[in-house]
Amino acid sequence: MKSSLLAGCLIGGVVLSFVILWSLLYGPVSTPLDALSNSEHPLHDIIWQVRWPRVLNAILVGGCLSLAGLLIQNMVKNPLADPYLLGVSGGAATVQLFFILTATSLSSNLQVLAGFAGGFGAAMLLLKLSYYGQIRTSKLTLNGVVLAFGFAAIISMMLALAPPDQMKSMMFWLMGDLSFVRTQWWHLVVLLIATLLLFSKSQSLDILARGELFALKSGVNAVQLNLLVFTVTALLTSIAVAQAGTIGFVGLVVPHLMRLLVGNRHSMLIPLSVMAGGIFLLAADTLSRIVMSPIQLPVGIFTALIGVPVFLWLNSKTP
Repeated sequence: MKSSLLAGCLIGGVVLSFVILWSLLYGPVSTPLDALSNSEHPLHDIIWQVRWPRVLNAILVGGCLSLAGLLIQNMVKNPLADPYLLGVSGGAATVQLFFILTATSLSSNLQVLAGFAGGFGAAMLLLKLSYYGQIRTSKLTLNGVVLAFGFAAIISMMLALAPPDQMKSMMFWLMGDLSFVRTQWWHLVVLLIATLLLFSKSQSLDILARGELFALKSGVNAVQLNLLVFTVTALLTSIAVAQAGTIGFVGLVVPHLMRLLVGNRHSMLIPLSVMAGGIFLLAADTLSRIVMSPIQLPVGIFTALIGVPVFLWLNSKTP
């Protein structure tokens, strides 16, 4: 198993390196390879001041959404579950769009913190509504869907009230905008700690995937593990939405693809899903910048255009 994980990480690292290089060199303005290291080159700053922060953001957000999707699918035992099932994205998006609508004079990083607080607050409300000595996954799913509809109504109202010049920026952000803010170091730390923590619980997650009753008979504390999974999912989803808006299909498609490629063992799925999520979103973001250059399209368009056929293909491979 260790050799398989090492091989998977090496392959993922090579693919990620190529996608990073592709993203750094191509865009509305193509840059030569020597501009990467030559500080005197006129396009050097475009690579390291404009594209590199966006690359980091794509890897962070893609990794967060993919890992969150893997966790929530395990928790609710629903293959159609994704990180936005919990209504967390609605809470974060509502707060973010409020600041955009009111043109509140906060720095972008403070707006991200506010969006993170909104998303995590929505998650805590969902937990309050769905916890009866333990998390009732059926209640969690239903309450999450209802909360998502409620936040969607608030967002629709804000879009209806927005001036025409602001509506475009609000819609663009809702469909995914990785250029909004730069990745902060603590975001990467949270993702790294979450990955390592869940990796240490991989055997318990394998057991939990077979059902809570089986987990109880196997000596796994399903109550505590579900609370951990829920909390980590809420954290990762809040960070992703606050950073880049509501980007669909990453948390739905990537975990399924990884299960098809490496099986159902979480010791393989957790680290490789994080890498694959970063690769997937970074590739989609690069396409969003070059397909209709110099016009930049929302990255969510490309995650859907790629994700829909991939998901249908994956679904056809399972009986």
